[in-house]
Amino acid sequence: MVSKLYITQYAGITVMLPAAMVVAGWLWCTASRKLALLWLGVLSVAYFVVGLSKVLFKGWGIGLESLDIAVISGHAMNACLVSTVVLSLLLRQLDHRLRWLALGAGLLSTWWFSVQYVGQTIHPLPEAIAGAVVGSAAACVFLFRLERKEIRKIPRTALMLGLAIIMLSTSIPKYTAERLLNSFAVTLSGAEKAFMQPHWRTPGESSRL
Repeated sequence: MVSKLYITQYAGITVMLPAAMVVAGWLWCTASRKLALLWLGVLSVAYFVVGLSKVLFKGWGIGLESLDIAVISGHAMNACLVSTVVLSLLLRQLDHRLRWLALGAGLLSTWWFSVQYVGQTIHPLPEAIAGAVVGSAAACVFLFRLERKEIRKIPRTALMLGLAIIMLSTSIPKYTAERLLNSFAVTLSGAEKAFMQPHWRTPGESSRL
């Protein structure tokens, strides 16, 4: 369990947000500013959905009791969205025809990660699945839109710099946005403190919201 928790940290914003910015940089270099902005827009919507679920629960205790979902997992969303798009862009450098293989492999591996790692450490399984659904949907929307554009090869310098940034981000201390979200949610709701556990869940089932 400890090793799974350690690995799960790599799907947090400390690694995935820099990786997402690298994707934006690659798109800027190879396609167009509009495509880079589209990526940032899709990313922002996915983050907004996850963030909204957390603010609603932390501030007011609102969740989906029937589905056992208090919040949507950001780690699962990050893995399915960012990792899949990064893999797709990298395999396109080898052969454009590999783009669909990349999509399938990316979604398959990140769903496995979401279920086996996120869903067994920092979130209950339904929350991990919800995050995977959001991330997968966002990845598919973006990559299908990418089909309409001509993507050139990523310049070698930009490719190596981007990979170096991603590798560097894996070596620094891992942080989450939970404290910031707690403060924001409490400020909006006026609650004395943030909700940390849904009323329908037993103490042993609490997640690291």
